Amino acid sequence: MSDIYQLIWDADQSESGVVPMLDTQQGDPALGYVKVNSELGDQDQSLKVLTDVNIPETKQRTYALCRELFDNYALPERDQENETPDEREEVHDLVHAMVDTAPMQVAREYVAQASGTSITRERWYNTIMEMWFRRFSMGGDPHLSGFEHVVVGEQEGSKAQGYHYWYKYYLDDGFAHLVDDAQERFPGLVSDRIIYLGTKQTDGQGQFPESVTISYKWHAPDYDRDAMRPLTKPIGGFFVGCSVEGLLALGTVRAHLGARAPKEAIINGARYSLKLFRSQDNKNIRTFYPVFLAAVESVNDNGGSEATTPIPAIKGDIRIIAALINPEGPDAGKEAITLINTGRVNTNLDGWTLGDKNGKRQLLTGTTINAGDTARIVLDPSGVQLSNSGGKIFLLNNAKQSVHTVTYSKGQVKKQGITIVF
Repeated sequence: MSDIYQLIWDADQSESGVVPMLDTQQGDPALGYVKVNSELGDQDQSLKVLTDVNIPETKQRTYALCRELFDNYALPERDQENETPDEREEVHDLVHAMVDTAPMQVAREYVAQASGTSITRERWYNTIMEMWFRRFSMGGDPHLSGFEHVVVGEQEGSKAQGYHYWYKYYLDDGFAHLVDDAQERFPGLVSDRIIYLGTKQTDGQGQFPESVTISYKWHAPDYDRDAMRPLTKPIGGFFVGCSVEGLLALGTVRAHLGARAPKEAIINGARYSLKLFRSQDNKNIRTFYPVFLAAVESVNDNGGSEATTPIPAIKGDIRIIAALINPEGPDAGKEAITLINTGRVNTNLDGWTLGDKNGKRQLLTGTTINAGDTARIVLDPSGVQLSNSGGKIFLLNNAKQSVHTVTYSKGQVKKQGITIVF
């Protein structure tokens, strides 16, 4: 499971994550989406980084539970935290909702295998609580927690610290009354609390809406003092589209000492450095966030073992949305992959290629997908072979550019005859 971060990402997308895309693309309300502004170079302070968000009702549960925690914390890092019984209950409600989700199950399985230990549900629950919610002191600050820093954000002098969750940023940028439980806490508590200061994207990052790196001001509410604090984030980055359980699953795997997970991740064709800092005793997460490095795709051109080879990666309208990986009976001639055309024009797939994790490929011919339609590709047994032990499926266009990549775990395909959705 060297591609553990992609596996977690895809598991999250199959459940509560929403599809990140550029604002030039069309989203599917059934899957959910978050659109990233394709013009982040503009210095207009009113610019919206996340221009449109659609979270289907079926995916809203943990977003709502997470939102309940946003106003539970003292803003300044130096302040004491006075947690009420109701606030403690809100934390447990969220962790109970997260612990059995698809991304958390993938993360738990990985940590168990990598560390060589058995991890029960109760033990995994305690791991999440310890890493993300247990309070610790550091540098004179008495009551810190990874969840507050990474997901909510906090104050150090005139600077915003942490604040690495896209959904919190989206709400603060025009919908912050939901952060306050739609209550009028004190005069001047405005709903638009973000002032965009400019992009900090590196070359190539703009074509990958899975992350953004920007500079902004956050007018943060200090609920204990009934005041707004204008804080600056000179440079801040976050993944886009993952649910809170997806984000915490990524961070838990990266931070777990026994798992010794990679420090870099490849997610949807882009390589990231996963920055992590722990508390002094290494038990708690202090911060966790991605830094975009480059566009890269893992393929094998020789039909042999998997190799990491940089190839051109683009964002297109054709996506892999489902696969029948473990059909009933013998697999040969029954495995299938379903593609969707999310764009506005019909697309001919002659010369396009499907591939698996071992470099086996299948050239597509005679297939056209109309705008908004899907196509089911039955796999040739001599070409792409989908392993029931987990694997990867990638799609190349006729210019050999990577258009879309998905991964799946062994646990997702245990039952025969079930089509999994990415």
